Amino acid sequence: MDTKTSGVRPGAHAARRLIPLAVSAAGLVVGLGLWQWAGVRDPVLFATPGRSLSALATLTEDGSLPSALLSSGRLLVVGLALAIVAGVGVGLLLSRARLLRSSTDWLLFALQSVPIVALAPLILSAFGFGLPAKTLVVFLTAVFPILVNTAEGAHRVPTTLLEVARTFRSSEWRIWKDVLLPHTVPYAMTGVRQGIAMAFVGTLAAEFFLNASGVGGLLLTASTRFDSATVLGLTLLVSVLAVALMGCGRAVEGYFARWREVRP
Repeated sequence: MDTKTSGVRPGAHAARRLIPLAVSAAGLVVGLGLWQWAGVRDPVLFATPGRSLSALATLTEDGSLPSALLSSGRLLVVGLALAIVAGVGVGLLLSRARLLRSSTDWLLFALQSVPIVALAPLILSAFGFGLPAKTLVVFLTAVFPILVNTAEGAHRVPTTLLEVARTFRSSEWRIWKDVLLPHTVPYAMTGVRQGIAMAFVGTLAAEFFLNASGVGGLLLTASTRFDSATVLGLTLLVSVLAVALMGCGRAVEGYFARWREVRP
């Protein structure tokens, strides 16, 4: 398309992409500068970025960090996988059972608003300190965004499509396969992206309050020793991992929700 007729100058799209990156880079540099300044000003309370990275290197050399990452990753994957299966399955079921959906909406929102940390003593007394208890915490924190988004996506299927399917005498299985699932998948992926973030938080909460293991256990141990370098280093690592996981979730969501993108 001719740039004169379209009104778009050459390089405008590239500049539009580079500006957010430049702003993010500038914010990162400013943040690191403030962190360095705070660490020099009060080295007991705030460790400098260099000391924090050195603490991470020490944990990596003695094997503590790789083992903790493996433990936390296993917990995250198991809890999130169970949440995806249950959330998508129950969400689709609620979309087809109107009576069940209308009678359980209030219960879903009530359960979603309950802080999982408050349930930690009950989970502990019922399941102990092992992997099942921590998996349940991760599951409960991640399942509700997936369930709600899936049910909402299936509920928003155009009535016209369902009527056409019934007109052609489609079976319930064909309605699910050809109408409900294709329309619901993008909404379910939005819920999965939100569930990834919640599962990450649930993993750390489970490791904090149920059993000091994984990355959460390292953070708790460093906090009790007032080891600010290790605490800040692990916090930085957790932030980087969270951004990476959210980026993966957004990429998956974007792939399945391409038809919902609105381009100017």
